[in-house]
Amino acid sequence: MAELRREIMERKLSFLRQFLADLDVYARLDSGGRQREHYAIERLLQLLCESAADIGLQFLKARGYGLASSYREVFEALAREGILSRDLAQGLIEACAMRNLLTHLYETIDPTRVAAAIEPALDLYRRYLRWALAEIEKPA
Repeated sequence: MAELRREIMERKLSFLRQFLADLDVYARLDSGGRQREHYAIERLLQLLCESAADIGLQFLKARGYGLASSYREVFEALAREGILSRDLAQGLIEACAMRNLLTHLYETIDPTRVAAAIEPALDLYRRYLRWALAEIEKPA
């Protein structure tokens, strides 16, 4: 990966790390606390999806792929090209579907569902972070 791209990736990865650390604070709350803080949790879920997609786009661009038109397409392309496991890609697609629901208010937002999404999101995006860090270290 070119030096400039590596600097961009490091910055994007630092955002992902920060959003994970911020979400981890809410994992320590009881269900009542989570429900009271659901707007902050919603925003962090949104930011995690967006930063993961940005990181994925950088990997695709480094391999000569054009821009994807959706978050789903980013993760599908990474899986299709054998860069990212299908399992991890599918988890990210599902997490970003929740992001779309939160951002675009397609339905009434269920604070209980948002509160329950914390641990799965932490697990998913930590796995993605480990994958991205390992991918950066691969020889070009």
